[in-house]
Formats: sequence, structure tokens, C-alpha cells
Amino acid sequence: MSQDTFTSPLLDRLARRLFGAPLVNNVWRGELVEEMVAMALEPEWEHCGGDYAGCDLLHPETGHRMQVKQAAARQSWGMSLSGPRFSIAHKTGEWVDGARWVPGRSRNADIFLFAWHDRTDEEADHRDRDQWQFYVVREVDLPDQKSLGLPTIQSLAQPCDWQSLRKTVEYLIPVSASPRSMDAGSSPG
Repeated sequence: MSQDTFTSPLLDRLARRLFGAPLVNNVWRGELVEEMVAMALEPEWEHCGGDYAGCDLLHPETGHRMQVKQAAARQSWGMSLSGPRFSIAHKTGEWVDGARWVPGRSRNADIFLFAWHDRTDEEADHRDRDQWQFYVVREVDLPDQKSLGLPTIQSLAQPCDWQSLRKTVEYLIPVSASPRSMDAGSSPG
């Protein structure tokens, strides 16, 4: 059996097992949401998948970096979350090019995208991009704390759907702005 003959059925089986049900396990839901966001922002933004990437998405032209955080009210194990928390803790350093550790306190992103799936009914489907709410916040607008609850995120940004995600990101990060020169301001209304 050739490698190609084996690889395709293997990947098909994994896709069915990991993403074949409407409620995706926490381990894989983050990957799913990152890909959703990448699809909304491509080709300007690139997904930084792989081991030890310093951020989730990168805008190569400007150098802006994005971190994607996600949570869902209905979980694959049957429980429902009413008050999600999203980590925004400063890191002690970052991996550069996936191979070199550079120490330094930062959040390793210029923009944070918080995705919230609030459905708890039988129609809840984590794979459905239209069931997600996205909140886009510049790093400079985040408070100096380790995590945020949804009410705080909602006070920092208006929700947007998948179709308007690109427009929201482009409003917050003009192409002409360098990553470290973005001043504090408000989100689009």
C-alpha cells in the first residue's frame, strides 16, 4: 500500500472522529475555530499552525499578530458553561520561528479574537460558523489581568458574525499601522 493510498483514508477517518459530530471536543475545537477565522481573513492573514508558533495568525505585510481564544456553552461531554473565562495572561517569552525561545513579558499578539458559541439547544453545532459570535479587541485595550469573563469582553467590543469579521479586524488594525504603534481607542460600534 502506497503512502498516498494510506494517508487519504487515515485523514478522512480522523476528520470524521474529531469533527464529525456537532459538538467538538475542547482539544480540537480551538483548531476548528482558528481555521474558521483564518478562512474569514485570508489571504491577508496567514494561519501560524504548527508547533510552538508565537501567535495563531499573522499579517505578513504589517507584522500584526493575532491570538484566537474560544469557548462554547454546550460541551461535548454534556455539560453547559454559563460563564466562560478566556486567558489573556502575559507570557514569559515566545517561540520565534518555532525553534528559538526569546524571553520577555508580553502577550505575543497585537489583537485578540474571542469566539463564543452560546447555543445550548439540540441544534448547537460548533462547526457552523454562523452560530459563533466574535469579539475583536486590540491588546493595548485589554486590562492587566490573567483572564477575562464574557461580560468584560462585551464591554470592550461589540460582537460580530463570521461574515463581518474581516471588516471588524480591518477597522481595528489599519494596514498603515505598525504593530507596536497602535494607540488605545474604541471598537467599532
